[in-house]
Amino acid sequence: MKDIFLQTAANLYNKRFELYGRDVRTVGWGSRADQLLRFEVLLRNLNLKGKSFLDVGCGLGDLVPFLNERTKGDFQYIGIDVAERLVEDARNLHTSGRCNFLHGDLFSVEVPEVDIAVLSGALSFRTPGITEYAQQTLERMYLLSREAACLNFLSKYADYELEKNEHYYPEVVFAWSRRISHRVNLFHDYPLYEFTIQLFHSKVE
Repeated sequence: MKDIFLQTAANLYNKRFELYGRDVRTVGWGSRADQLLRFEVLLRNLNLKGKSFLDVGCGLGDLVPFLNERTKGDFQYIGIDVAERLVEDARNLHTSGRCNFLHGDLFSVEVPEVDIAVLSGALSFRTPGITEYAQQTLERMYLLSREAACLNFLSKYADYELEKNEHYYPEVVFAWSRRISHRVNLFHDYPLYEFTIQLFHSKVE
């Protein structure tokens, strides 16, 4: 089931890249403003400067300039994605020594432990077994992070759902999170049909 999801996602994003090139539409967002809002909420209230990041489903590496602006270049970044065309483009664009892009998925590619693991929009496609894969991804990201794992999901509390998209009940994802962390934030207060969850390690003040 996991392989079906990964191959579906890879095919979709590679085809979008052929169609749109380096554009927010390639990674499935309606606008750059919406994408930036997602980044803001994912990393809300976190100290970003001097931290290392793992970007799961990194796409074209759009999180890199966001982090660069907010940390004045004081960060380390690893992006991982199943779509090889996007990874190749991201490598060509973001050539700084602080950035590394990997082709593959979170369970097949070896990645080091980081301070903060982030995922934006990568669990939105409805395929067999996606709910189980989403839960496994959340757990894996938490294990790979020293400080926090931050993910967003399409919300069941939306006006409508497209057949191709997987929407989640926030309370269900919160329950998953509470089983592995006692410190969890859930944000459903921004003007998009989704929510963001942050899982913290207890040692982080």
